Amino acid sequence: MTGHPPLSPIRFDFALDLATSKGQAVRLLVRSLLEQLDSGDPLFQRSDVQRSQPRSIVTALLLAQPHSHTAELRDGPPPDHPRAVRAALAFIEPNLTEHISLGDIAQAAPCSPRTIGSAFRNRLGLSPLSYVRHLRLDRIREDILASADPIGTIAYRWGVSHLGRFASAYRDRFAELPSDTAARR
Repeated sequence: MTGHPPLSPIRFDFALDLATSKGQAVRLLVRSLLEQLDSGDPLFQRSDVQRSQPRSIVTALLLAQPHSHTAELRDGPPPDHPRAVRAALAFIEPNLTEHISLGDIAQAAPCSPRTIGSAFRNRLGLSPLSYVRHLRLDRIREDILASADPIGTIAYRWGVSHLGRFASAYRDRFAELPSDTAARR
């Protein structure tokens, strides 16, 4: 839908509100596709038709439910990132739970730390390590809301090594403490 594969996994916001018009449309689409599959009609048993049905549901969800790539779908594809930024982003996501240094990111790019830092600031408006911190905090927030695990356990799982600095960074990013987020579970 954007003309290129996503640079990071698509993470949907929580439950789709089926009372909204978009929620009702998705529910109607799913119900219709299930009825087609259950109908026994030979048309709906064709493999090419069956392959297109899940794609319809995924497309509807991508357009109806907020997720980590909503802005990109709404605003259209951004200008392509330079190869070094794409390589760095591809390295960061699967290694997010590990300690990541600027040198690690630059090595994955492959370019100098100064070059990758400049490319990140020009394309993403953040330094590479700020990008890592923001992404980590986003994942931690998702886990706090979705899990009953203690906040410290979740933070450590995502590579946080100092809980005091983590709480401060979390408050700066989300304007609330992690415990405030946990209280809304």
